[in-house]
Order: sequence, then C-alpha cells, then structure tokens
Amino acid sequence: MFGWLKGSGGAAGLARMTRDLERMIQEGRHAFDAACSVLIGGADPESVRTDLYGTDLRIDKLEQSIRRQIVVHGSVHGAAHMPELMVLMSVAKDAERVGDYAKNLFALSAHRTFHSGAPHHDNMKQMRHETSALLADAPELYETQDKERAQQFIDRASRIIDECEQRMIEIFALDACTGQDAAAILAYRYIRRVGGHIQNVITAVVNPVDKLDFHDEPRMPDAPAG
Repeated sequence: MFGWLKGSGGAAGLARMTRDLERMIQEGRHAFDAACSVLIGGADPESVRTDLYGTDLRIDKLEQSIRRQIVVHGSVHGAAHMPELMVLMSVAKDAERVGDYAKNLFALSAHRTFHSGAPHHDNMKQMRHETSALLADAPELYETQDKERAQQFIDRASRIIDECEQRMIEIFALDACTGQDAAAILAYRYIRRVGGHIQNVITAVVNPVDKLDFHDEPRMPDAPAG
C-alpha cells in the first residue's frame, strides 16, 4: 500500500508516521492487557488505573501527531498522495479505538469480574490471549507489508470476531440471564471490537482505500427456524 513513498522524497515522512502508528498499536496492546488483567485476571484495579489511562493518553497524542504529519505531507506532496494519506488517517483511528475499548473493559470490571471457575472465564481468557497476540503481531506485519501474512492475520482476527459473536448469541438465548451473563455479553463485544479494529489496520496491507473498514461488517443473520 505504501510503496508509493519508498525511494521518494516522502520516505522520511512515511517512516515517522509508520513508527507512530506502530507505537499506537503497541500501547493499545499494553492498555488491553492491563484492563483484562483486572476483568479476567483478578488484578487490583487501583494498581492498573493510572497506567491504563496514561497509556490511552499517549495513544491519543500519537494519533494527533499522525494527523499533523498528514496535513504537512499533503501540503508538500499535493493531491497525488491523497489516497494513501486517507488510508493512514483511517488506520490511525482504528488503532486509537483499541485504547477506548480497553477503558470500556476496565470500567466493566467495577461491576463484574471473571475469576477462575466462574461462568465464561475460560473462553474469555482464551479470547483475551488470542486478541493480545494479534496486537503483538500487527506492528511488525504493518512494517513489512507482507500480503500473504496479512491475509493470515485477517483470518485469525475473523475467527476471534466470530467466536465472540457466537458466545454473545449463546448467552442471549439463555432463558435466564444473570448479571454475570450480561457482563459477559459486554466483555465479548468489547473484545470483538478490539479484534475488528486491529483487523482493519492490517486490511490496509491488502486492500485499497475504498475497501477499508468493511471486512468485519456484520453478515445478514440467518432467518429464525420455523
């Protein structure tokens, strides 16, 4: 996607913006893991709170830096690079949203947590680890722009998204839904959105600007039986 700048006068600008985006993703993973350590791992919320919100602030500042760089680069290089700059603006917003959903997960822990042996714990812990692994892999993959590995990454993210969706449907189908079940629905939704946003970042490796953000669009649900 960004071969247009390599070997041109804009290469330094691209390198700076790419580094900032990769740092956003790394900080997003840190925020996500911190929030899940409380919601799923039983960590003390007060030991996490300041770090989590400080991390989210750093993510926001990095996004603002990318926006400023896009404006400068567009002013220098003109409309010829506009599609690529639009891609960068889009994926930076996706990276920023990871921090927001981490805060949502942390806020949910004030009402319910998922300790070992509790309903939904084991599967939710698995979804947490798989999503964190995506966030760990994304920066290097974005840097290399490897299309084959990007497609594998997108498939991994799709499995997490689908699994969270299926768990939500199963809980909704329960005749009696407890407060813990309601909290699980929200937690799965937030984890699903983290997976969706990091998937969107990597779609920039394989998709043109008009196809970004559409990979995780909800499919038409099946008609009810009977």
